[in-house]
Amino acid sequence: MSAIDYATLAAELVPAELHVLERPALGLTAVIAIDDLRLGPACGGIRWRAYPTPEEGVRDVLRLARAMSHKNALAELAYGGGKAVVLKDPVARGFDPAAAFPLLGELIEALGGRYVTACDYGTTAAELALVTSRTRHVLAEDAPGGLDLATATGVVAAMRAIWRRVAGADRLGGARVLVQGVGDVGLALVRLLVGEGAEVAFAEIDEDRAELCSVETGAARVDARRIFERPVDLFAPCAAGEVVTEEVARTIAARGIAGAANNQLATPAAGRVLHARGVWYAPDFAVNAGAVIAGYECGAGRGAHALDVVRCIEARIARVFAAAAARSVPPHEAALALARERLDAAGPGAARTVIASH
Repeated sequence: MSAIDYATLAAELVPAELHVLERPALGLTAVIAIDDLRLGPACGGIRWRAYPTPEEGVRDVLRLARAMSHKNALAELAYGGGKAVVLKDPVARGFDPAAAFPLLGELIEALGGRYVTACDYGTTAAELALVTSRTRHVLAEDAPGGLDLATATGVVAAMRAIWRRVAGADRLGGARVLVQGVGDVGLALVRLLVGEGAEVAFAEIDEDRAELCSVETGAARVDARRIFERPVDLFAPCAAGEVVTEEVARTIAARGIAGAANNQLATPAAGRVLHARGVWYAPDFAVNAGAVIAGYECGAGRGAHALDVVRCIEARIARVFAAAAARSVPPHEAALALARERLDAAGPGAARTVIASH
């Protein structure tokens, strides 16, 4: 075990299991958090990114795994919540993905199916292929890019649920939408929105991705530093999480928020500020469940109809909004309550965390 105090960090959320993979010679530190197994094997992607400190990376994987528990429960799937984070050291030399990611695959295989993985922020099909060269426990996908399309389809469905309330319309034609981040999911979302007739703009800090989006879709690029000032109907966070701080919630010039990023609210208080201002926030873990829903359907041999199931997210968001109104709470609190009710009905959660070093 390294100098990172995994036990103290795990005590904050008490996941069922925490698995640590350290290979100093390869510059590899990876952590798999299995948050909850009451509904089935834990499912969640692999995130590969740099953090201010390694401890922040561990906290992130714990929070993300908990969000996956809520996501899968609310989506009524037979999955628990899990996540993996590979810590990226921006100053380290010699890290070789071709050597590191297969080792992560070996660890996932050794878990015997308790954790099912996929791509997430920072990982692409290339890294996932290295992982899957050593494990079978990967979210099913009938065609390359299918899970990205499913996530984007779910975001569009959630936007429709908001648009019905703010404009009384069934379609997004004419809606002003700003997409933050045009990675694989964000680009798929822009394509769908343009196809719907929405007035789409995007913000992206990667020049190559920005050019690709502009050329392919014709959407307008806006300054990433000014996105919260731009008057829009719908804002879609599709990059890193915790972008909606309390200050952003007080000033954002949007009528509704629905995006693909995880953990969009920096604090629960930010959600309460949005609610008080009348900004419709569709809780992220309800909105961005498209990939795990589609993967579940593909794994069951129902891939041909997976997107139809994903589109049920619109009705689920409507149910969350109705529950929020009935309980006099913001939507994110209503969604959490609904997810926790399903988890609690399955039995008690973990009393302590099993921590293993590999």
